[in-house]
Amino acid sequence: MAAPVETEAPASIIEQLRRTRGWRMALLLLSPYLVIQIIHQAAPGLFPDWLSKLGDFRFLPDWANEALLYLKDEELLGLFNLKDVTRTVSGWLEWPLELSEQLLISGGDSFGWGPVPWIVIIGLLAGIGALLGGWRLAALAGVCSLYLAMFNTFGWGAVPWVVLVGLFAVAGAKLGGWRLALLAGGCSLYLAVFGVWKDSMITLSIVFVVAPLAALIGWASGLAAVKAKWFEALLVPMLNVMQSMPHFSYLLPISVFIGIGDEAGAIATILFAVPPMARLTILGLRSVSPEVREAGLMSGCTRWQMLWRVEMPAARPQLLVGINQVLMQCFGMTVLASFVGTRGLGLPLLNYLQSLRIGKALEVGVAIVLMAIMLDRLGQALGARRPEHIDMTKSWVARHPFWIAGSAVVAAGIVVARLTEYAALLPRGGIVSTDRLWELRLPGTDIVVLDGRKGATVSTEPFWEWMVDWVQLNLKSPLGHFRDFMILEILFPMRDAFQALPWIGLLVLVAAVGWRFGGWRLAAIVAAFVAYLAFSGFWIESMETLYLVVAALIVSVVIGVPIGIFASTSDRRYASVQVILDTFQVLPSFIYLIPVVMLFRVGPVAALTAIVIYATVPAVRYTMLGLRNVPADMIEAAEMSGCTRAQVLRKVKFPMAFPEIMLGMNQVLLFGLLLVIISAFIGGIDGLGDDILLARTEQALVGEGIVAGFNVAVIGLTADQLITNYARERKAQLGID
Repeated sequence: MAAPVETEAPASIIEQLRRTRGWRMALLLLSPYLVIQIIHQAAPGLFPDWLSKLGDFRFLPDWANEALLYLKDEELLGLFNLKDVTRTVSGWLEWPLELSEQLLISGGDSFGWGPVPWIVIIGLLAGIGALLGGWRLAALAGVCSLYLAMFNTFGWGAVPWVVLVGLFAVAGAKLGGWRLALLAGGCSLYLAVFGVWKDSMITLSIVFVVAPLAALIGWASGLAAVKAKWFEALLVPMLNVMQSMPHFSYLLPISVFIGIGDEAGAIATILFAVPPMARLTILGLRSVSPEVREAGLMSGCTRWQMLWRVEMPAARPQLLVGINQVLMQCFGMTVLASFVGTRGLGLPLLNYLQSLRIGKALEVGVAIVLMAIMLDRLGQALGARRPEHIDMTKSWVARHPFWIAGSAVVAAGIVVARLTEYAALLPRGGIVSTDRLWELRLPGTDIVVLDGRKGATVSTEPFWEWMVDWVQLNLKSPLGHFRDFMILEILFPMRDAFQALPWIGLLVLVAAVGWRFGGWRLAAIVAAFVAYLAFSGFWIESMETLYLVVAALIVSVVIGVPIGIFASTSDRRYASVQVILDTFQVLPSFIYLIPVVMLFRVGPVAALTAIVIYATVPAVRYTMLGLRNVPADMIEAAEMSGCTRAQVLRKVKFPMAFPEIMLGMNQVLLFGLLLVIISAFIGGIDGLGDDILLARTEQALVGEGIVAGFNVAVIGLTADQLITNYARERKAQLGID
């Protein structure tokens, strides 16, 4: 008897099954969740209350409140009080903060030191400069500290604004040419002209102190993680949590144990800026090639020499990027630290927003934007700079033109400032004025007052207030209809749907997705995260936060992905969009509230708009990078097969770029979580942000605020774990490194 002949399924059936594999897998993962949802909606009595929402499960926030109050008021082991220790540590920052402020702002003879302490300080700073950057940096540090000693000893005032504007321009010319010189000089000149010079210098004086400390702590932490595996195992999860926590979560315990003021903001800023430096230090030292290390060993380097003369120079690009990131993180956090009383640009912006003085808020906001752009561009130029060969055949003047230009700026600025001060003492019309040299009134502005040290006072508030009134008068009806439609037809139904989610159903869904992309370990981790949200006492608030972030994610994807596709098709478009993205990404998150308040006042639509503006940047950037990194040979093969440009995009580029685009979606979600908490400041939205902001004013509720902030971090970590593992698996399937 002949053996039965095995017949193959028709190719069309196999192809159909292959095409529907993703849908079948999605249905398999969703089926337990859908069953739970159907039972919950059809027969809610079958579910005990503890399997539904756990909205009244409050032991964790209460425990956190009691623990913080105990640590604040009681002595540990009968030896010391934690609050006294933290305030002692914060007191160590008082002297450098005052020193920096004296140099940039107040001046005067406030210290009254003799020559010996200044000699020690000058030698110490010059030695640190020589260790880090050679004799040039040592000379710069020595000159700066010598000037500080002279103004303190001889009673000189603070550095004049004309000097700092000129020095910023010279630094821009040195690092990036005349374009960067114009940018740096123009941005700093705005600070002097528009009456925000003092607040800007207060912010800058704090950044000058906290940025080196944050960079040093981050570098030391990263170095220890590279040298000790056990320390890396402890550090990396801590960095993940720190980078997922909202900004305000750093400020809450600081306000309890340290109080309010510049020192509190400085410590919060240092903690916030450490993670990027630590991560980039680990990345830089790990990226040193084995050949470089072997060359160092063969040269007879000791461990210390290997670190300082081989590994550190090889990791220099990553370390400089880390320093730039620290600088921007410090600037952004210093602005937000106004919530704990830190002076600077953030405090007037906070007051103007609270009083709805949009015109003044816009002026301060523009100052923050320009200052952030200036610092970022200077930091990027410094990071991209490479060692230069010096032609010793040239004269000393030809070899050091920027040193000469900087010295001339300092000398000329001091002379101009002195002359303007003396001119202000001259009688004018029988009146001696020590404040104003001359006045100028421009259309749409207030009085301009020019001064050698204080700069000018130009106010465009009348113009901006007129614009706000015009928008509210002429666009009130269309904006109101749009706002009402979004709230009633989209946002509120979406919020109600998220609030109705049973936590056990969401846990099953998240665990199933985790099992699919990472096995049982990932499933256990993300399931534990969801269980924490349920038992934290803030399940409803977490869902109220999550719905707004998901809505912003959808809108950001709809806007950002097409822009990324459009920008990736040519080098000119890519370069233009990249400049815009870089500008948006350096802005402190607080700034995005100003235009949305002007358009929509307060409410969920204003918050959603601010989140979308802030979070669309990574959607565009990752889409561009993913599409432009598709191998050229694959594109050429598709074109030679007769594919049109649309077919190449749909069947080749987009599938290959999809893992990278998904990583961009992860960043969109994280950006949205950070800004949704800040958006709670303008009011009109519920969720975790309300609890965090309430804890800012009620010390008895600080524990609740910290738990709520950790909920934000847990939501971000859950999404990060799932999306990162999916992207890793998909890249492995596609053979992408």
